Amino acid sequence: MGRTDGNGSASPPSAGSPLPPHLNPRGRPDRSATRSPTPAGAPPTGAPPTGPATRRPRRRVARVLSWIAVLTSVAVLASAGAGYALLTYYDGNINRIDVFGANSGDRSAAPNGAKNILIVGSDSRGDLAAGEGTQGTGKNFVTGQRSDTVILAHLYGDGHTAQLVSFPRDSWVPIPAHTSPSTGKQVPQRTARLNTAFFEGGPSLLIQTVEALTDLQIDNYLQIDFDGFQAMVNTLGGVEVCLSKPAKEPDSGIDLPAGRQTIKGEQALAFVRQRKGLPRGDIDRIGRQQQFIGAIVRKTLSAGTLLNPFKLNGVISAATESLQVDEDLSIGELRTLALRFRSFDAGGVIFSTVPVADPAARRGGASVVLLDESKSAVLFDSLRRDIAPNSPAPAEPGPAPDQLLVAPGAIQVKVFNGASVQGLGRRAYDDLATLDFQLVGQPGNRGNSATQTVVFHGPDKADSARTVAAAIPGATTRLDPELDRTVEVVVGADYSGTRPVTVGAPKRPSPTGSPPPVQTAAQDPCSV
Repeated sequence: MGRTDGNGSASPPSAGSPLPPHLNPRGRPDRSATRSPTPAGAPPTGAPPTGPATRRPRRRVARVLSWIAVLTSVAVLASAGAGYALLTYYDGNINRIDVFGANSGDRSAAPNGAKNILIVGSDSRGDLAAGEGTQGTGKNFVTGQRSDTVILAHLYGDGHTAQLVSFPRDSWVPIPAHTSPSTGKQVPQRTARLNTAFFEGGPSLLIQTVEALTDLQIDNYLQIDFDGFQAMVNTLGGVEVCLSKPAKEPDSGIDLPAGRQTIKGEQALAFVRQRKGLPRGDIDRIGRQQQFIGAIVRKTLSAGTLLNPFKLNGVISAATESLQVDEDLSIGELRTLALRFRSFDAGGVIFSTVPVADPAARRGGASVVLLDESKSAVLFDSLRRDIAPNSPAPAEPGPAPDQLLVAPGAIQVKVFNGASVQGLGRRAYDDLATLDFQLVGQPGNRGNSATQTVVFHGPDKADSARTVAAAIPGATTRLDPELDRTVEVVVGADYSGTRPVTVGAPKRPSPTGSPPPVQTAAQDPCSV
């Protein structure tokens, strides 16, 4: 339906959603067609009734696959002259949700300025609250809210590299203890499939589960419930994919020949949704999704998209209307994130999958995916240390010269008075006791001519002696091969008291092994 300008004359409809009125070269849009904000989970005002008869069947997995197009496109707008006004306009489309609870706004920064973003594609619908009604059509009706696609995006501190790590939705993982949102009852920790966390506790429990599994802090959360997926792909003119052999499968609806081809609409959804008929099921589907994300990256970064403001408008409008983010991701943070993504090229977007030991294990009568714990540890350790694949690992730093490794409570100390000052040994004994050292026996005497306090230690107690010496200003350490577990302090005439010490945390041992294989968005899908 066309719009009318200020004089009432008709103007043709624009491709995609309209630009803001003050930036739209085609005139002011009909306000009756503008969608008013609606509460999360509520149907849009004036929207036609939805239900199994009106929903299309192939829209559940692909929702997560276009967030890169959103950030890349917004980055271009955010750096343009009218960019901030446009970003403000699109920001109004985004729904923000509380996923961090009491920890919101109190998240510590990742090393090197890196950032970890959890991206989830949910099979819930925008017009249904989590757990309400049924979703899907055809053979596969589902209830509640499930995470069909879970991707951890690590933005490296170098500013131009990102790694997208896919998690199989049936990964068999520990689910932390939590309070059920539906019953209010405490649920103990147990092992279950990864998408169980999202189904039972929503984004908050899924974040806790991924953080516990990876020992990485999630900085931001993006959830795509992508009803506009087909429109966005069509606005891009479709994307190029490659199949090694023909694909035809009724549940997903895929019907494509082998080879290189450009797909859009229903077939794009079917391409990323198909799981049945693939040799490794969900693992092969992840490979399809990564190929599709790469195609979106290449298409969005192409001049034909970046230099076409109307195409950008359609892509961003369709995407942001289906996007939910955490409350901490303000418009300023979104703009910073988008501008950071502007420096990426297709070769800087790296894809990997959490290493799998058994893709078709059985637990409690259900099919689950068992992760390879040792190889996963290597991957997660690299992400924690912000080391990109194929880059040389930095040298392991040893402890700083003044770093103490052994806490006072773990050190046995025997005190001797080595000076002619009466009661000096007892004084040092009492002072060290207040710092929680383990004092052995009572103070003794060892000569009367010591001017400086010396801490004697056995061959394997040098670190313990360093802690004791740090607690006594002016003290030195000395090896005594005859000593075993006990450190001996001979107090000299220079003794003036003790001081508290701070012990550094022990270093996390780095796992050994090779990281999982990776691909980039720049690779030709027909060569993989």
